[in-house]
Amino acid sequence: MIFPEHTYLRPARQIAKKRFLQELSLGSPARRSLDDDVHAIYWTASLKEASLHLPPGKEVTEIEVFTLALRQPRIDEALLTAIDRAIPYHILYLLTYEGRTQAWISYKETAQANEAFRVEKYYHTDWQAAEELPLALRGTSLDEVYENLVRAIAGARLRLQGGSLRAAVQEDEQRAAHEKEVAALTKKRNREKQLNRKMELNARIKKLRRALQGASP
Repeated sequence: MIFPEHTYLRPARQIAKKRFLQELSLGSPARRSLDDDVHAIYWTASLKEASLHLPPGKEVTEIEVFTLALRQPRIDEALLTAIDRAIPYHILYLLTYEGRTQAWISYKETAQANEAFRVEKYYHTDWQAAEELPLALRGTSLDEVYENLVRAIAGARLRLQGGSLRAAVQEDEQRAAHEKEVAALTKKRNREKQLNRKMELNARIKKLRRALQGASP
C-alpha cells in the first residue's frame, strides 16, 4: 500500500475507456494509445482534506490517483494531457505493467484568463516496485503535498530548490531546450564540410554547454 488506507476508494472505480473517447478531444496518437496501450483505467485514491486531514491550498484542493493498467510499457503523453485538462483536480497517475509501476505527474496550474487548467510539463519515475516509488505525503497543506510529489517524482530534473515550483519547472524547461539545441547543432556540425562553419557551430555548442553547467554563457 502506497498511501494511507483511508485515502483509497474501496472498491476502486473503473472508468470505461469509451467515456474518455466520447468526452475528451483526443488526437490520433492519444486515441491510438488509449486503444492499444491501455487495458483499463481505475480511480484508486483521493488525496484531499477529508482523507488526509490537511487544508486545501490556494492551487490544489484535491489530488486524484488514477491507475492505468497497460498492455505494454508505454503511454502517449498527449492522452494524459487530455485527461488532466478535462478534470478540475490535480492528478497523480500510476502506470502498471507486469508487476512494475511508474508514477507520472504534471506541473498543472490554473490559467488566469478562464480558470481552466494549463498542463505544462510531465515528470515520471523509472519502472519499479510500487512500494519503492518516492511518493511520501509531506506538507502542511495540499499545495505542499503536491509540490513535494512533483519534486520527488522529477528527481534531479528539478535542481532549483530555493524558489517556487514554477521557477524550478521553468528552469528545467529552459535546460531541456538547450539540450535539444545542443543535439541538433552537434548533428549539424558533424555533417558540415566547411571548416569555418564547423568552428562557428562548435562555438555555439560550447556556449550552450556552459549555460547548461550553470556558468555564464
